[in-house]
Amino acid sequence: MGESKIHRYTAAHAIVTWDAGLCRHAEECVHGLPQVFDPKAKPWIAAHAATFEALAATIRRCPSGALKLLHPDGTLAAASGPQKDIAAVPETVVRVRPNGPNIVTGAFFVAGPRVVEGAKASVSLCRCGKSSDKPFCDGTHTKIGFQDPGLLPADAPPGVPSKGMVTITPTQDGPLECIGPLTVHGADGRTSTSEETRRCRCGHSRTKPFCDGSHEKVGFKA
Repeated sequence: MGESKIHRYTAAHAIVTWDAGLCRHAEECVHGLPQVFDPKAKPWIAAHAATFEALAATIRRCPSGALKLLHPDGTLAAASGPQKDIAAVPETVVRVRPNGPNIVTGAFFVAGPRVVEGAKASVSLCRCGKSSDKPFCDGTHTKIGFQDPGLLPADAPPGVPSKGMVTITPTQDGPLECIGPLTVHGADGRTSTSEETRRCRCGHSRTKPFCDGSHEKVGFKA
């Protein structure tokens, strides 16, 4: 399985995302809606060229899980791959542990040299920036005395929780890029749901658990 590379194609009535790392080129999309999915065109996906219903029907036929269809507000409408029934996919959540890691549960895929994926699974991701097993937690936060209460920023939008697979990609020397309906639970019980989230993993953001670009200032490497 290749490294996750999410591309986004927007129209007035729909948003289509394509994960190049998951694509197996079965061409179900090309045969189903050639006016939308044309490998010879640039961009190769023209989301405006079909109705929302036609896009959904074709995307559900893709076997790889590389395609998703979103409503204009960013909520998930249809996903490709083995889990075609959105109702059967668990909600994916991140629980921010005070002075500790991010605990991710639900349906997710962590891209990188050591791929982790599953439904109703759980994984601990580093939040202090010092783990020797990035992006995973190895307990270093305890040794270095990492301190952060695990609260969401006051202006974090609540969003609307929904279900669907979430792709988590550790960007080079940067944050975790999360694509898919992810709900973040702060230590105080507040929640925030978004289809696209950039999560701090350097330990220095002033808007933890979200990224504010501090990784560039501190020279974070991972």
